Amino acid sequence: MIVGNLLGSIANGAVSASLPFVYLLQAAAFLLAAGGSVGAAVSLGRKDAASAGKIMGFCILAGIAYPLILAVLSPALVPAYVGFTGAEGVQGEMIHDYSQVYALGMPVISFVLIMSYFMNIDNHPSWSAGMNITANAVNLAMDYLLVKYTSLGMKGAALSTVLGYLAAGCIFIPMYFRSSKRMITPAFKGLRDSRKPIAMSVKRGLPTLSFLLMTVIGMSIINKSVLSSLGAGYYSAYAVTNNTQAIVTMLLNGITSVIASVAGVLYGEKDYFGMRAVLSKVLKISLTTGAVITAIFLAVPQLFAAMYGFRDPELLPELLRGIRIFSLSFGFFILNSVAQNYYRTIGQTFLSVSVTALELLILKVPFMLAGLRLFGFTGLYAGIIFSELATFLLINLLRIILQKAGKVPQKGFPAIPERGDGEIMDMTVTGSDADAVDVSARMMQYCRSEKIDERESVILALAAEELISNIGLHGYTDPEHKEIDICLSRDGDSLFLRLRDDGIPFDPTAYSSDEHDSSDLNGLALLKKMNVRMSYMRVINLNHTIIEIQCKKEQING
Repeated sequence: MIVGNLLGSIANGAVSASLPFVYLLQAAAFLLAAGGSVGAAVSLGRKDAASAGKIMGFCILAGIAYPLILAVLSPALVPAYVGFTGAEGVQGEMIHDYSQVYALGMPVISFVLIMSYFMNIDNHPSWSAGMNITANAVNLAMDYLLVKYTSLGMKGAALSTVLGYLAAGCIFIPMYFRSSKRMITPAFKGLRDSRKPIAMSVKRGLPTLSFLLMTVIGMSIINKSVLSSLGAGYYSAYAVTNNTQAIVTMLLNGITSVIASVAGVLYGEKDYFGMRAVLSKVLKISLTTGAVITAIFLAVPQLFAAMYGFRDPELLPELLRGIRIFSLSFGFFILNSVAQNYYRTIGQTFLSVSVTALELLILKVPFMLAGLRLFGFTGLYAGIIFSELATFLLINLLRIILQKAGKVPQKGFPAIPERGDGEIMDMTVTGSDADAVDVSARMMQYCRSEKIDERESVILALAAEELISNIGLHGYTDPEHKEIDICLSRDGDSLFLRLRDDGIPFDPTAYSSDEHDSSDLNGLALLKKMNVRMSYMRVINLNHTIIEIQCKKEQING
């Protein structure tokens, strides 16, 4: 916004045209940050701080090495990229200046981005948020100062971003490494010994990387087409909606992505009723928000043109029509965003990836190019509407086909059973020995009411007692603040024991009995010999332990 108002709309277009190159520079950072932070959190939950440290060390090394290599090659890469865009004259020079400075500063940005993700999972989410806020605040301030009061121009705009991340990193990263609550220490030796957790961490980041790459490909094709067919003036107008779309996407994705964290836990716990409630709530909030944003776009499109300094009197009427048409796609975008996040959460990866591929590349690019060819500038935005609508229709058609083939549960859009059967036992305790015994007794009572096999009931109750003791002893640094939620329920032929606590990252099922500093209960060891599946995850700063026991029908039905 500042660049467009101070240097003109052509500069705003240059920033937009540079984004595919910038995203490629950031690719390793987002791959390693997204995947590595999850891998480190899992390792912490298993009390394997050494592996978490090696994952962090690898991510830091690789995250800096990749942009360093590109920075060295940037004198050749940047001119090649400018040539690819088709931009010429002043706009070509602006793209070159912006991309070149960004390439040289990317090692700093990459390091800070990676540290932000790791701080978030290592007991410092507020510092992670603070670092991002500080980076953006400094960026905005330096943008104004460098662009307005120096002759750096586009170089100053890119430099302000680098300085923003540098300033934020210098403030928060030393604080993090001095913090007594920090659990991860980056290790740079012996990385070969931790190849498996490192490889799994990289694998976890692949969805983020694929999203980024599809964005780069789609954006590059559209940018090049608009520049070559309509020229720099129209491209500057298109950049206004392109940049506005990024802000709207960030806002709406912030709402719809709640599903990935909250509903993900509920899915692991087989709480289908809760999942449907979350899905319904997210849809209502996001669609209402989208309707309000659409109304604003329809009523005052000139506001968004002014935000980015677009004042061309000849092209402004077309831009305002384009903004209004573009806003009509928000509702379909929300539905697709919910579908993408939701299906990824419930393990329907094919459907989730299909939404991303259709929405960002397979449908969006052909529809926008067709709209551009048939109707000119405003046809671009009609193409966005039809691509979002077609994505939603095709994904639901694909889901129905998969449901009829038996590959996806036969329960409509949510693709889950209506709800689990059976009653539940639900309580909250503080982790004391007395609480653990009380939970054991309550569980025995529940199992008798559900006609569960007596031997399995005893083992499960003893295991629960041991798990609660483990969490109480080792899962909290503050002995005065302990809160553990326990839920036991039945779903078909399975029993589910769910434990949730707000302590430090700690997996109570991975705590060896020979490390226990009180008399062993042996319930957990016996439980592991049964037909059981245990899982642990740390989501929204809560530990979630889920134990699923497969029982024979005659044991459940008595």
